[in-house]
Amino acid sequence: MLSLVTNESAMIAADALNTNQNQLNTTIQQLATGQRIVNAAIDPAGLAISLEMNGLLGSLGQASTNASNAQGMLQTADGALQNIGNALTTMQQLASEAADGTINNTQRAALNSQFTQLFNEINNIAQSSQFNGINLLQGASTTFQVGPDNNALSQLQVSMPNVSAAGLLNSSGPASVASGTEIYTSGANQNLAIADPTGAFNLLASGTGNAADTATSNNPTATAPTTPGDTLAAASPAYITLTVTNVTQVSGSPNQVTFSVADSNGNQGKFTVGGTNGLYVENLDSTGLDFGFSSTNNYTVGQTITLSFYGSGSLANISTQSQAQSMITATTNALATLAGYRGNIGAYEQDLSTVSANLTSEQQNLTSALSNIQDANVASTFATFTKEMVLQQAGISVLKQADSIPQQLATLFP
Repeated sequence: MLSLVTNESAMIAADALNTNQNQLNTTIQQLATGQRIVNAAIDPAGLAISLEMNGLLGSLGQASTNASNAQGMLQTADGALQNIGNALTTMQQLASEAADGTINNTQRAALNSQFTQLFNEINNIAQSSQFNGINLLQGASTTFQVGPDNNALSQLQVSMPNVSAAGLLNSSGPASVASGTEIYTSGANQNLAIADPTGAFNLLASGTGNAADTATSNNPTATAPTTPGDTLAAASPAYITLTVTNVTQVSGSPNQVTFSVADSNGNQGKFTVGGTNGLYVENLDSTGLDFGFSSTNNYTVGQTITLSFYGSGSLANISTQSQAQSMITATTNALATLAGYRGNIGAYEQDLSTVSANLTSEQQNLTSALSNIQDANVASTFATFTKEMVLQQAGISVLKQADSIPQQLATLFP
């Protein structure tokens, strides 16, 4: 029907042109962004899948970074163990040299000095080896997040070795003992070294097994001291350092001395002995050990005493031929133990290499799958764009012609 009021043809052309414009806008947005799914209406299911896959890809990327960091951490630990192995190898050579009958004791003393330095260097390496502030050779257990999920399959738990020179050599303590040091048993299979080469403290008491502990003027009576038969706690520090920080003369009483305390576990504090309490301290730093000090000494601020705890075994030194011979066996066993530590770390490194390769493969395949879902096919999209452009031009031309129909009808009137 031809009508002057309603131009149905123009309405049809305008609607088609509007639809064409929407499709053209979509193709322009797809070409500009490179993505097929530029809004949820295009592919709701594909959008949901792509969002989940993008999140998974982010987790996989971070897991790959975590695996690389873990490898760096283990390589650092392995490097430290290698240096410890070098020290043990040299110690084995020194022990072999000192075990020979052609070496006299003076020469062995010189060899023992080097042996001692290497013993201490092993402890220095073991205690100072860190990665990002994390101790590597103190027996810690570390969990690496090497997957996208919170489960055992995405996590690798690594137990680091607890390394010390005494532990490797099954030794009770340092390779040599400073002048004035007292070595004695303080608990089952435990030894305590009291290093006070200056003689400033005149140690009197250390448990009821020590005869000097019977001195009534310095013996704690309220609480019975721990006996040498008791074992040190597992959490006992490797060493405790006492430093005189203040000395006060109390009228009618012994000197009152204040000590600051610092131990290898990071604990710090202070205590005061003397005065009406007598010069003793009970259960020092929760080790179960009691100590008494002479009230006749002139204590000076800055004087120190170090209490060092060590495990069971023979004293590690090569100052005699027999001790050197025993250290040949000890260093050989230590190298075998160290080889086991490095083998375990190497196995973890291989695991991480496999994990890293799998993460890379998974990322590549997942990225390819995600591309199929969300990326625009540029050739096909551009073809659609060209088609929509042609249709737009045709639509505009048709709308122009449709708009002229009422005018053409007006010519029918005379």
